[in-house]
Amino acid sequence: MSYYGSSYWRGRWASWRDMRAGRRDRANARWGWLRVPGERGPVLWMQGFSRPGDLHLGTDLARAISDRRRDLRMILTFEQEFSDIFPGAAHGIARLGYGFGPCAHPLALKKTLERLQPFRYLALGQPAPQPLQRLLGQRRIPAVAMGCAPGPGALAGIWEAVYPRGLRQYAGWDVLGLGERLLPPVDFQTLVTIAQVEPNFRNLVMGSHGDSLFWVTGLGPADWPSWLSAWRKWKAGGRSLLFLEGAGAPEALPRLSRWDRQILPPGSVVCVDETRWHPALSASADAIHLQGGEVSLLWQVFASGHPLSAESGLAWDLPMEIRAEARVPVLSGPAAIMQWWENVLADPMAGRQQGDEYRRLFWQARREAGDRLPEFLQRVFDW
Repeated sequence: MSYYGSSYWRGRWASWRDMRAGRRDRANARWGWLRVPGERGPVLWMQGFSRPGDLHLGTDLARAISDRRRDLRMILTFEQEFSDIFPGAAHGIARLGYGFGPCAHPLALKKTLERLQPFRYLALGQPAPQPLQRLLGQRRIPAVAMGCAPGPGALAGIWEAVYPRGLRQYAGWDVLGLGERLLPPVDFQTLVTIAQVEPNFRNLVMGSHGDSLFWVTGLGPADWPSWLSAWRKWKAGGRSLLFLEGAGAPEALPRLSRWDRQILPPGSVVCVDETRWHPALSASADAIHLQGGEVSLLWQVFASGHPLSAESGLAWDLPMEIRAEARVPVLSGPAAIMQWWENVLADPMAGRQQGDEYRRLFWQARREAGDRLPEFLQRVFDW
């Protein structure tokens, strides 16, 4: 990912490289040369940073806001572009502009505020950089935080409302003394999770030729050799399919984005290279292992109701306490995970019970978010 920090020279170097590569819009936006759609009306700046879940949420919020505030112009900025989100998710949203955003250097942020003249700022999934918080305070532009921790050096005075995603985020904001401006935890990303997916992908990719389908996501460059070696040695591997996802995938592995819709032979290993496949994989896998991933991916897996394990050290911030029955098994290393998969296949009833607990958690969080969304939209309407 390109540079968006507060260093002047690193920001200039990144923009120079973007210019050389023909990415003029990204280079200019990094230093605040942004435009808003339309000619009249107040401007809401939504800063979505670099996580796809937050950008999906941003587009859905923009669509709902557009229906309530016909005069409001919106701009959604990001630091990483996802072709499976834009332009499709933003299609048909009136008065919404989207594109790359500024870096965290004060000069870039000043230029951004001069050009946008926003009357409100909304941080999605990540707190505003400290220089931006100071500028918002100086210019008396109220801010709203959604789904993010306060971050170091957070300024309490600029926040009109804070919607923490989980209990840990709530505790982090609570020490700032925001009072009624700090709302109870709620995860609005559950509203954009594709919750009911038919397992058609399984039939298309396996037909009647394989026994099981497994998905592992969050791999690092050093993890691929051990997984590929363990899969070749695993006795059930020759009758199943394995989908691996993460950074540094070997070039020789087939990519799911290039799949020709033909049945794959049992024993195949496929690299998942696009997030748009997550709902289909969640609905079709016999078991899933998360070695990394943001909370939006966890909700997607919870909604599928399939057995799940996670790498040690992962800790998602959820808006509720998890009962013991719904705690995700913590496993590390291909051998231990494949042994657990064997247990899942040998006792499908236990796997279904585990999946049912996850599904209940998801729907509990989604109902709460659905009840709370009108409160946020009414706040926007009252601005």
